[in-house]
Amino acid sequence: MIVQRFAKWAREANTKERAEAATMLAEALVHGEAKGSDRDTIVASLTLLLDDSAPSVRLAMAKVLSAGRSVPRSLVFALAADVAPVAAEIAGRSTHLSTEDLVDVAAVGSAAARRAIAERPVVALPVAAVIAEMGEPEAALALCRNDEVAIGNSSFDRLVDRFAADGRVREALLGRSDLPPVIRHRLMLAVRDTLAGSALLVNLFGEKRAGVVAFSAAERGTNVLAETLTSRQMPDFGEYLRGSGAVTPSLLVRVVATGNIELFITLLASLSGRSERRVAGIVGGGKSPALRALVIECGLEEGLACLFGEAVSLWRAIARGDKALRPAAVPALVLARVSALGAGGRIPHDATTLLRRLAGEAERDAVREAAAVAA
Repeated sequence: MIVQRFAKWAREANTKERAEAATMLAEALVHGEAKGSDRDTIVASLTLLLDDSAPSVRLAMAKVLSAGRSVPRSLVFALAADVAPVAAEIAGRSTHLSTEDLVDVAAVGSAAARRAIAERPVVALPVAAVIAEMGEPEAALALCRNDEVAIGNSSFDRLVDRFAADGRVREALLGRSDLPPVIRHRLMLAVRDTLAGSALLVNLFGEKRAGVVAFSAAERGTNVLAETLTSRQMPDFGEYLRGSGAVTPSLLVRVVATGNIELFITLLASLSGRSERRVAGIVGGGKSPALRALVIECGLEEGLACLFGEAVSLWRAIARGDKALRPAAVPALVLARVSALGAGGRIPHDATTLLRRLAGEAERDAVREAAAVAA
């Protein structure tokens, strides 16, 4: 009877009066000591107000309920599916929602609720997983920009699967310090594909050349990324590169010519199926029949063995302290040595072309570094 009288009153009251009633009823539920039938009456009255035509009435209710304990889930979920201000209030500000509650609200709430949850001071792994799986771009962006969010590797994978083409989400992901190397590389490949298809590059270079420029930039990025990895991270990264088809002769040439010998060994081990320890021993021996056999075993052209051997020998000399050798000069020296040995004809043309480009890159990088130090 009380609920029916309240319903009749609500139909006749103005918006301000209904909002005040929503606030008082919510406060009675949250801060009062109503039990049994009295509590049921309050909940029923608030449930009626969920259908109020004025968002301000529902927002008044949400502001109070967001601070309450033991708020009926039916009220929470209904408000979380409401218009943006109401959903954000209950999903983003409620301090008493458990991880399980937030998982459910993220799953059934509105886009605004998911974004509000993603912006909370603390977001647990399971909650982040729901938003990564079904959140809209704005929710995903908020999630990635929130440094307090715990994001698991599988959730990072889903964010890349769904939003790699979204420049804002991609940038936010790349800005995270906890981004796994594999995910960072996947985003790099997404950038490569975007560049290769960009109207600017295609108009400047033509479609084929634009693809080459983008591909080369991605391989350089792969090498730079690998230099930041620890020895423990390197095997998994190398296996990922092999499994994704990213290990190409040009990547191997770039890696060894620029001195990333650890990644070079990892990639050869991954391609050959041999242990890294065994491959390290072969590579450490420089030019040898064993290195030639390893190159063939990896499915690479035999002529690359000479190039690899010369590069490793030069970097070993630099590591021993040979001051006559400049790191920036290694690509050019490798090219000169293989040509002097008469091996140039056996080395793939693409590899020698890449060495020339790497020589130019290395010299430019050295000049930039010197200028930065001088400044």
